[in-house]
Amino acid sequence: MKQCKANPWELFSSTHKKGDRIVGNIKSITEFGIFIGLDGDIDGLVHLSDISWQENGEELIRNYAKGDEVETVVLAIDAERERISLGIKQLEQDPFSTFVAENPRGTVVTGTVTEVDARGATLSLSEEVTGYLRAAEISRERVEDARTQINEGDELEVAVLGVDRKSHSVNLSIKQKESLDEEKAIKDYNEANAVEETGSTTIGDLIKKQMGS
Repeated sequence: MKQCKANPWELFSSTHKKGDRIVGNIKSITEFGIFIGLDGDIDGLVHLSDISWQENGEELIRNYAKGDEVETVVLAIDAERERISLGIKQLEQDPFSTFVAENPRGTVVTGTVTEVDARGATLSLSEEVTGYLRAAEISRERVEDARTQINEGDELEVAVLGVDRKSHSVNLSIKQKESLDEEKAIKDYNEANAVEETGSTTIGDLIKKQMGS
């Protein structure tokens, strides 16, 4: 009898694609995710890890109930295996990825210390992005205990060393920030001296003079 009707999984695959936004009602909630009812009397799964970018899915799932209408994004369609993966967090851009794209390695940023212990400190870089400053990156001098140098609530200027995508954390350094400041000061000093020695008033004048010689 079922062969008399179109395969609902193949039909869904032909009418939807990855990235599509769809709305459906929750049919059931399990320990690993939320099943959403879709057209054709089939289900799509929102895995716990796809509920939120920042918060724990195991905790957030308690905010949902059977019958709730939920908007989701299609992540993958496997008609042959009768599986449709959906996501809720994908409705919004990942704030961590956005921050990393806008602040590559070497960028100086400002953060507020939210936690500090002997090994280092956690800084809030935005409402949804945190960074970690190891004690070894606080000063060029050896720091045994970060708590002797900084306190909770301190606002610090730090340089981005790199990112830990697994933990969604940004590695930070005050030492690197100071090195960048020194490099800029030396560069500015050398450029100022070059202008003074040639009698030029601007870098543009200096270049023109060099080209004309």
